[in-house]
Amino acid sequence: MQSIRLTALLAAITLLAAPSAQANPIDDCNQSDDAEKQINGCSEFLQLDPFSPYVALAYGRRGEAYMRKGDLAHAIADFDQAVAIDGGQARFYVSRGLAYRDKRDLDRAIADFSKAIELDSKFGEAFINRCVVYEDKGEADLAIADCTAAIAINPKDAVAYNDRGVAREKAGKIEDAIADYSTAIELDAGYRDAYANRAVLYDHKGEKGRAIADYRAALAKNPTPQDRKDLEAALKRLGAAP
Repeated sequence: MQSIRLTALLAAITLLAAPSAQANPIDDCNQSDDAEKQINGCSEFLQLDPFSPYVALAYGRRGEAYMRKGDLAHAIADFDQAVAIDGGQARFYVSRGLAYRDKRDLDRAIADFSKAIELDSKFGEAFINRCVVYEDKGEADLAIADCTAAIAINPKDAVAYNDRGVAREKAGKIEDAIADYSTAIELDAGYRDAYANRAVLYDHKGEKGRAIADYRAALAKNPTPQDRKDLEAALKRLGAAP
């Protein structure tokens, strides 16, 4: 299980507070709890103040809201606008790369992550997400290199270790993959995917006790309905109760 970084990349930046007449659309555009409200707020802001220095950010925020709704066409169109207005912001390229990845346009996703890295060589999110897309394409060595770069930027990033573990597993480097999953768990004891990934490898190695322990740990951490079904099936096959 990969854990591509899907955080709202623009969340740390807010539109400038406005006079009371514009306060509501700005507040709505800045929040991310309600995607529809955010889309409407950003749209109203763009209509009210089309020459604001925050227009690119508003397009970016609205694009992320469209992504959360699964509307990739509108998301990409908004990220295109953000990039056209301010092509020096690495975050816009990462956001658009994530949309292209969801669309399964992997080459365009890689191009956007690469542009983000060109603009900001310390942008760990871009390396992690490009790592995952390289793994999607079956290019395990490139994936490993990118996740390793992300770890060099932030040695405490559990996601980077987990996703490097996925790439190493695909490359047949099983012990290295287990080591990466274990480090991810050390850094984040609640990391469900890392437990599940390590459980599968222990299972394949015949280390039944360790596999059962990890399957149970993953099951205890609020998996999706399909993941819960798979984890319970694995435990049943091993003769263990959930």
